[in-house]
Amino acid sequence: MGKEQQIATWLFLMLTALRKRLCLSQAELLPVVQEHGLVGFLVGHYELLHFYDNDYVVDDILMRIDEQGGDTSALRRIV
Repeated sequence: MGKEQQIATWLFLMLTALRKRLCLSQAELLPVVQEHGLVGFLVGHYELLHFYDNDYVVDDILMRIDEQGGDTSALRRIV
């Protein structure tokens, strides 16, 4: 597997972990990803973040959303 495929696979796993943490559907997650530039953020920080576990990376993504003025508490659903 080439490095680009590794990054793409990791990216998919992290976005899936974020979606599950927030209890969002795939359709609901897409606008969040686009609005906050999460693909670029994750790819740009892959070299550092891929060493950490999924929970740490999801926490980092949520912090990024908050820093950009997003409201992560509004994204979370009560299951």
